[in-house]
Amino acid sequence: MSTSQTPDIQTLTNQINEMLAKLNMPGVDPAALVEEQARNIEAVVQATRAANKGTYDVAERQLELFRAASSQLLMMFTDAALVPNERAELAQQAYEMALNGSREITSMAAKASENAFAIARTRMTESFEHFRKAATLRKNT
Repeated sequence: MSTSQTPDIQTLTNQINEMLAKLNMPGVDPAALVEEQARNIEAVVQATRAANKGTYDVAERQLELFRAASSQLLMMFTDAALVPNERAELAQQAYEMALNGSREITSMAAKASENAFAIARTRMTESFEHFRKAATLRKNT
C-alpha cells in the first residue's frame, strides 16, 4: 500500500468507471463523464500553478524593491557627509521608487490573476460547449 497522501488517479478513475457502469444509465457514457471531469481537474491544476507562479513572482519583486529601498535609506542615514538637501533628495527618490514598485507589483498581481482566471474561463467555455453539443445531439435523436 502506498504511503503517499496523493491518490492513484488511474485507480480512482477505474473505480469511478465501475460505479457509473453499475448505474446503467441509458444514453450516458461513463468514460466520457470521467474524461470531462479529468479535464476540469487539469484546468484547476493549471490555474493553481499560474496563480502560484504569480504569487511567487510578486513576492520576489517585493523583496527586490525592499532591498533596494533599504540600501538607499541606509546610505542616507549613515552618510554623515550628506547635507539636508541631499538627504531630502534621497528620501524623495526612495519614495518614488516605492510608489513605482507598488504600481508594478499591482500590475503583476493583476496579470497573475488574469492568467489563472483565463485558464478557468477557457475550460468552463469548453465544458459548456461540450454540454450544448451533447444536449443538441440528444434533442435530435
